[in-house]
Amino acid sequence: MLTHLLSSLMLINCKFDWAVGENIEGNEKCGTNGQQLKYIWGDAFTDAPNCLGPNNMPYPSAQISRNFRKSNSIWGMSSRYGRTANMVIDPSITQNVLIKAHEATNSISGENQRSGRDYSTKDSCPTGPTRLCKTRYNTTAPMYGVSLTSGQPVTIVQKFPDLLQQVVYEVCESKECDVVHGECTQTYVPYLFLVIPLGPVTLTGQDYVLVESGCVCKPKVTLT
Repeated sequence: MLTHLLSSLMLINCKFDWAVGENIEGNEKCGTNGQQLKYIWGDAFTDAPNCLGPNNMPYPSAQISRNFRKSNSIWGMSSRYGRTANMVIDPSITQNVLIKAHEATNSISGENQRSGRDYSTKDSCPTGPTRLCKTRYNTTAPMYGVSLTSGQPVTIVQKFPDLLQQVVYEVCESKECDVVHGECTQTYVPYLFLVIPLGPVTLTGQDYVLVESGCVCKPKVTLT
């Protein structure tokens, strides 16, 4: 059951000493080579499974895998059914679905895309302030984040390919608006993740973390 899984995962917070004695010299920080975001870092797609987190300890991928194997069920689904039905979806399919959904939600056409993942509607009729600033968007499977409830770092559970918690982020690429004289401001939305607390223990094993969601234009008022 999910409760059993969460209980097992939460024990990892008390077992970081499993990495003591390992050679962590030369390990890169999680998120060193990827997009630098404010409240999340690391990407299970691109970072090494033993990259270093905010506590300078390797990401507990081995411990997470052990707890998944010990658990009798995941997300309320029996392990026997999961094996026979092969319910694991290819993470790349999920990634493409998220991108397409994001593009559809924001009405991003092919003409407005640059490098496939950044866009600006400078040459089209703006429908709102979110279209006045150039942005870049992509998916990520964050490995660490800052809890919105406690303000403390938490480990976001990522297990390839069984459980990849992917999200779409969208960051500002310009400081000033293209059409209206104003300043581009980054916006955020909270995402609920299955986490391993590094600080205060959450009661459910889930916590909210802010993720970059777009860019809005704040017009500058000029006195005449």
